[in-house]
Amino acid sequence: MGRKILRTLMIGMCLVGFAAVNASAATDRSAVGTWKLDVANSSYGNMPVPKFEKLVVTTDKPEAIKWVLTGASSDGKTYISMYDGPVDGKDRPYGKSPAGNNITYTRSSSGLDWVVKDKTGAVIEAGSGQLSPDGNKLTLKGTTQGSSGKGTFVSVFERVQ
Repeated sequence: MGRKILRTLMIGMCLVGFAAVNASAATDRSAVGTWKLDVANSSYGNMPVPKFEKLVVTTDKPEAIKWVLTGASSDGKTYISMYDGPVDGKDRPYGKSPAGNNITYTRSSSGLDWVVKDKTGAVIEAGSGQLSPDGNKLTLKGTTQGSSGKGTFVSVFERVQ
């Protein structure tokens, strides 16, 4: 169960990273819109592969981001993850995380980066996002650390709206 929560958190973070990357990469491109996970072009190493994910980004500004991720895990259980807040390098509560996790978003020359920490302050995920030149593909890359060890992921999302 903890691994599924971590996976959901990881995907959510990736998505947020993408939106911020898009905003900082070019002012004429935005991640605002609806995105669908391209499972065939994504990779999750030793982590469970989701059956479905949809990301809706409603705010993508240099100083703030807002997104909602819904999905279904490999066993069919549904989940939701969200963030609505600043991109300022400070720890912020991550959604309604029952585990008490925090997330930090920063902008770099390559886009938006994020770090997720558990309630003890240990880093459990780090990643970054990249928007394709045409603005129709969002690629989120990162690493996770949990009770089952370290994992890496690449989540590829296609714009649907």
